[in-house]
Amino acid sequence: MSNKPVNQNAKEALNQMKLEIANELGMDTNNINGANKTSQQNGEIGGRVGGTMSRKLVEMGERELLRRYGK
Repeated sequence: MSNKPVNQNAKEALNQMKLEIANELGMDTNNINGANKTSQQNGEIGGRVGGTMSRKLVEMGERELLRRYGK
């Protein structure tokens, strides 16, 4: 499986979601690339953002399935 997005707009939307979640978690998004942090610090940040993104994407998928095939 490739990590390449099917649609360029999807990549932009995911990046926007990443920034929104980082803001929700109270993270500093001015230095989002982590150049001034250790790899451990970046891993802690990435884990929280990635986990939250995954949960939100699953919730979005579930809502869409219910909308389409409703119960």
